Amino acid sequence: MLRELILFLEEFIRGHGPPAVAKAAFGLMSFAVLIGAALGSTAVKAGALVTAVLVITAAGIALIGRLKSEHRGLEVHKELVSHYCRLLDTVHPSYEVLDWDETMTVDDRGNAHTSLKIKVRAVHADLYYVRMRFGCGWSQPSRYRKRVRTTVRNLLANGSAGTTLRTTLSWPKDGAMAAIAHFHAPPPANSEVSLAIDLYWPKRCKPLLDGLPDEFGLMYWQPVKRATYRVVLPKGIEVVVEPISKTEGQTGLRWRRKVDTEGRETISFKVSDLPVRQRTGIRLQLKETRRAQRSG
Repeated sequence: MLRELILFLEEFIRGHGPPAVAKAAFGLMSFAVLIGAALGSTAVKAGALVTAVLVITAAGIALIGRLKSEHRGLEVHKELVSHYCRLLDTVHPSYEVLDWDETMTVDDRGNAHTSLKIKVRAVHADLYYVRMRFGCGWSQPSRYRKRVRTTVRNLLANGSAGTTLRTTLSWPKDGAMAAIAHFHAPPPANSEVSLAIDLYWPKRCKPLLDGLPDEFGLMYWQPVKRATYRVVLPKGIEVVVEPISKTEGQTGLRWRRKVDTEGRETISFKVSDLPVRQRTGIRLQLKETRRAQRSG
């Protein structure tokens, strides 16, 4: 009987929406109270209240099921949008990345805050979006997705922040996120556009803080003139650094390290004219003494 009731309520939600469920639940509770007050019997009051609670519980189950189904459908649509945008970028590139400047600040829990500025040139007059992909060094469970925060803004000519852009986020797999920033209107051909991306990702650098090798790299599906990548480590953390590249001659990769007045070390590297679909960057790992201290 409960199953039939839930199915009925699912159909009711589909036709009338969640607000109608809330109104119906409030009405049932009010009706139960009125029946109990009118008849004056404790048993009748309890029975009416139990019935109302049962119906409300079933409505809640149906509503949760409906919302989960809609969420799954929305995620599928987002993945399709990302997939087709990637295909369009492959067969009909609409922009060229002139400059990519990314700084990732890691805290002592492995959470990462990324500040990214990019400048692109519109190759054609039909540049409607810019697609980016971000990842972490482990197969992160899906529960972290709801805690990821992303904001994309236009950067004005004087460098100040402009308005936010609509952004479509999808997750091709655990620990990998695709972000599509949609322009308000396509910029003219051969014009330059700058964007500022603010990304907070919990536990993104967990492998590094656990003492495992963690890679920080770049790979593009569009031509890139110049790119700079910085990793700001937690205070007092010391790491071993080695370059990684799947291109011959390291593609002009240059990396350096610097410690600020607060004892936070920054590892940075620069590349120029990075070939399409070729990954390059650095691999970091805690020094042996730091790993022993953290494990102890």
